[in-house]
Amino acid sequence: MRKILLVLPILAAVIFLSGCGTSSSTNSSVNLMPAATVIRSDDGGTTWNPKIKVDDKKTIAGIDILSMVINPNYPNIIYIGTEANGLFVTKDSGETWQNIVFANKVYGLIFDPENPDIMYGSGVFNKRAKIYKRIQENQEWKEVYTEPAEGTTITALAIDKTNSQILYAGTSEGVIIKTTDGGLTWVNLRKAAGPVVNIVFDVANSAHIFFGVFQKGVIETKDGGINVEDITKKIDPIKNTTTIYTVIADPYLPGVIYVGTENGIFRREGNGMWNELNIIESSKSFPTRVILINPKNSKEIMYSSAKAIYKSVDGGVKWSTFQLDTAKEISVLRYDPMDSAKIYAGLRKF
Repeated sequence: MRKILLVLPILAAVIFLSGCGTSSSTNSSVNLMPAATVIRSDDGGTTWNPKIKVDDKKTIAGIDILSMVINPNYPNIIYIGTEANGLFVTKDSGETWQNIVFANKVYGLIFDPENPDIMYGSGVFNKRAKIYKRIQENQEWKEVYTEPAEGTTITALAIDKTNSQILYAGTSEGVIIKTTDGGLTWVNLRKAAGPVVNIVFDVANSAHIFFGVFQKGVIETKDGGINVEDITKKIDPIKNTTTIYTVIADPYLPGVIYVGTENGIFRREGNGMWNELNIIESSKSFPTRVILINPKNSKEIMYSSAKAIYKSVDGGVKWSTFQLDTAKEISVLRYDPMDSAKIYAGLRKF
């Protein structure tokens, strides 16, 4: 494996943070909210506050966040991947952030579930999409996969929770690959019809996987990628909805997934049947880009639409709302794995 040598991205981040950050630590949360790129709720989504400080003179106000991952053992440690400013980490639950030497366009970030010291990330370095592996906190990243030419990004990255040597990745060109030895070697599984933006596992069977294909649909495998089926037409046969933005698996119920589309959310039951979720009608006018299920309570569902966050605690019957007074929209939502009252959101321009 080759060591990652990243000089230009870190210089770019330093220039950005010095020149465009909010200037004073005395600004109130209300004043910082319009510039927020990370927000945190400590009360289950009722209120949100910006968490963008680097130090007393710099912030991460101008970045666009593509990905976020929380250390399962130490949830105060959170990494965010950005569109053009590399990788950032907080070790105090978002109170302060620091830049890490890494690539740009960081769509994929995952911890090894068996050993969270090990971490994987995807990014673009010198215009080439790559996957990197880190074997311990604060150690260097090593390249374990590279695309053959410029112009492609690794848009999805996922790890098998029952066997952390197995990872799947998807590219902006629709290529889906798999490793069974922690990134040493890779095999080609399939080429989808568009960018692969989600790879999610059935909670009861890690060989049962769903791949979200951006604005194209959902494909499914029940045998770890040996056989693959396009299930898009089953989602909404009446309206023939195919413009898919996100896919998420239920953390408790086998076979259950949620799909965010251009005009609503659809839920697949364990028996394979699909139903449209009764979300707020006005929110259907905008793409549902992010859906989140409480890892400790499947009836608690959140989603974002334009400049609002919606939450249900009864499986989608009734919804509470929160207005986003931000310049950007939510690109990622994450629960604290040990405290479901604490929720993080990353924002970006679309």
